[in-house]
Amino acid sequence: MVRQLTGDHRGAAEALEEALDIYRDIGNRLGQANAFNSLGDVRHVTGDYRGAAEAQEEALDIYRDIGGRGGQANALNSLASVRRVAGDYRGAAEALEKALDISRDISYRHGEAQILNETGALYRVRGDPTRAAEYHRQALTLAREIASLRDEACALAGLGRCALALGRASDAAENLRQARDIFQRIGAPEAADVAAELDTLTGPRQGSPELEQGTSQPY
Repeated sequence: MVRQLTGDHRGAAEALEEALDIYRDIGNRLGQANAFNSLGDVRHVTGDYRGAAEAQEEALDIYRDIGGRGGQANALNSLASVRRVAGDYRGAAEALEKALDISRDISYRHGEAQILNETGALYRVRGDPTRAAEYHRQALTLAREIASLRDEACALAGLGRCALALGRASDAAENLRQARDIFQRIGAPEAADVAAELDTLTGPRQGSPELEQGTSQPY
């Protein structure tokens, strides 16, 4: 998990596959489901969408067999993300609806925040940034209530992208700036992508490598 969160996707995949083999050897089905779920996330980030979907479906089947409802919510959310990137918006929406119902039914607030952010991302790519922003605002409120910095940053980044789609560049820049700062503080790999989005809007910060090398100038 640490390797995954810090961007070492190859190392994360190797550790997860080793864990999966051990869980199979000892017959630990919950461990297998957790490993498949995380392996699906790693494959998604590296662009292996088919492999990611297969791993998430394996995880979902096991969670259902053993009655792990929190795990089902996580797997459905991750599966929805893969479907969204692959263009299966209907399938993504169906998975998210099920995931949100489960997370709220069992008061799984961290999972709910993640699902709300993913739902916002889905509405944004479907061309409805106004509705997308509503979900990101819900996620932001919840993330702050449960003190989840990563979910807070994801919500702020989502709000920034929605604001940009709605033509509100100054709001977009402020939200993206807050998201970048949180991602950098916690060492999340998303920091680089958000920083690049922010630079597109405002120009690189003073002291950035681009400015020091003379390859770019602020707007």
